[in-house]
Amino acid sequence: MKPKKKSPEASQPDLKPIQCVCTNLKMASRVVGRAYDLALEESGVNVIQYSILINVSRYQPISQMRLAEHLEMERTTLYRALDILEKKGLVASESNGEGVAKVVRLTARGTDVTSAAARKWNLMHEGFLSKFGPRRLKELNALLGEVRDHFKHVNPST
Repeated sequence: MKPKKKSPEASQPDLKPIQCVCTNLKMASRVVGRAYDLALEESGVNVIQYSILINVSRYQPISQMRLAEHLEMERTTLYRALDILEKKGLVASESNGEGVAKVVRLTARGTDVTSAAARKWNLMHEGFLSKFGPRRLKELNALLGEVRDHFKHVNPST
């Protein structure tokens, strides 16, 4: 009888927790993003599109530049996302009368999709609140704000 060969994994050292702030934030973002994308899938938008739609809904009409700043997105990334949402018939953009700058607003269909997606988002949010509570959510959001501010200071071009 031949002895069983050990799998390559068996001889590997145990993996240690990752200490890098950036890697941990990216890992958390991917996991959370996938969960929200799955929850929102039925509404026909992903979490990035939903974040754009819900903020357009809150502040419409809003200039594309101001929306990019509010969401801390690169303008070109936002513009590409808005183009997709416009092709889906969810947003409409128009000149604001100041050169090439545009303002964006939801269409009637965009309002319906945003409302449907908001119901799904609320279920995810309530699940988080029931697990962690409103105090920890407030603390997490404050900490994330501080982290963003810190790295804006480190890299003032953002």
